[in-house]
Amino acid sequence: MADGTLWILVGNASRARLFATDAKAEANWKLVEEFQHEESRARNPDLLNQPDNPNAGTLHGPPPENEPNGRKELEHDRFARQLSEFLDKGHDRHAFDKLVIAAPPEFLGRMRRLLSSRVKQRVLLDVDSDYSNVPARDLPARVPVL
Repeated sequence: MADGTLWILVGNASRARLFATDAKAEANWKLVEEFQHEESRARNPDLLNQPDNPNAGTLHGPPPENEPNGRKELEHDRFARQLSEFLDKGHDRHAFDKLVIAAPPEFLGRMRRLLSSRVKQRVLLDVDSDYSNVPARDLPARVPVL
């Protein structure tokens, strides 16, 4: 295991940044990866008009994307799934020991539901705040990691 490596995921439903730090040098965060999900920022009518709608034609009632905000919800789930898969791969590579997640409450809930049990065991703390627009240099003062 990466001795004392802490990953900090800071994001919301459309963008996220992943930082790493040594548990002993908690204010020295290094950017590992940035994630963007433009579909989460799009308006519902724009999402519904996409020709490559992968959720069209479900067999169990109206497609979720046809419900109010349904397609946006699907895009938020997709992004949360993308992030959780990245965390799974990081876990498999032994890239981190502990994990802190900072996200708005609704997206944090999505992340909690989609994290694998092995990654959940590494979660040290989750913070229900949206710090996605906070400059990286100011994040260590806002996100408590220890």
